[in-house]
Amino acid sequence: MNNLDEEELEKFIRNNKDKFEVNHPEPHHDQHFLNKLINKFKKVINIVPYLVKVGVATILIFTLSFLLWRIYICPPLSRISLKYWKVEHNYKYQINRSKRLTYSYINNSEEKAKFKSELQKFDEAYDILKQQLKENPSEDNIANMLRFYKEKLLTIEENSQNYRNKNTPDK
Repeated sequence: MNNLDEEELEKFIRNNKDKFEVNHPEPHHDQHFLNKLINKFKKVINIVPYLVKVGVATILIFTLSFLLWRIYICPPLSRISLKYWKVEHNYKYQINRSKRLTYSYINNSEEKAKFKSELQKFDEAYDILKQQLKENPSEDNIANMLRFYKEKLLTIEENSQNYRNKNTPDK
């Protein structure tokens, strides 16, 4: 409301003050006015059904996403133990880093073929151990798998060191 409207309203009230005192509002006028006001707010600001719909949709999407992740995306052995999965991930990272480093030190194709055959043997042993672990996730199989990762990492790092010493010219 701007000032002009307020001034006009005040002027109207002053000019008709005697009529306000003579005519009284109807009985239950305040209840009738309050009901109209509540109905107007219900029409304008009734967001509860929308909030319920959003909440249900959010819970549904979260549940479906979790189930899809758990069934299709989740690393299969994290069901055995999250700690095992973290250790396995760390070993795999270190092994891949060491393999790349070893390949960078290898100069001739004979050494590369020898290293690839060694890796092939590791992969075959890995497949067997992984299958055993999926079939029976016992403590012994977990220990065997971790022992395998440790031995593979040490062997690859040893090869990397040997190839580096062999193929790096002495200064």
